[in-house]
Amino acid sequence: MNTADKSIALLDIALRRRFEFEAMYPLYEIENPIIQEVEILKKINNQIRKLKSHDFQIGHSYFMDKNFNLIDSMNKKIIPLLLEYFMNDGEKVKVILESAGLEVEKDTWPLKINGEK
Repeated sequence: MNTADKSIALLDIALRRRFEFEAMYPLYEIENPIIQEVEILKKINNQIRKLKSHDFQIGHSYFMDKNFNLIDSMNKKIIPLLLEYFMNDGEKVKVILESAGLEVEKDTWPLKINGEK
């Protein structure tokens, strides 16, 4: 643990002493607004739980934008987050994406899924 990690840990402890925290995990059904591509989100989160833990799941808010575009959301938001979670282990992230039925572009870094905008 480096110095920066230690200072963050102390802040985390201080916050936890002063506030209540309630777990909030992804929802897959909300009446309004609609969550887009729910099955893909479920499959991604199932793999994340297997490889990491339930605390690293992708939230449903990533799939709720009015102008939602799966390719853009995956390539610009979700894949970078997954790479951070798995410390740039492209193979693990690729397994997660492919388990959700997404086609990963070959020989690209950072990872991207195929598709048209």
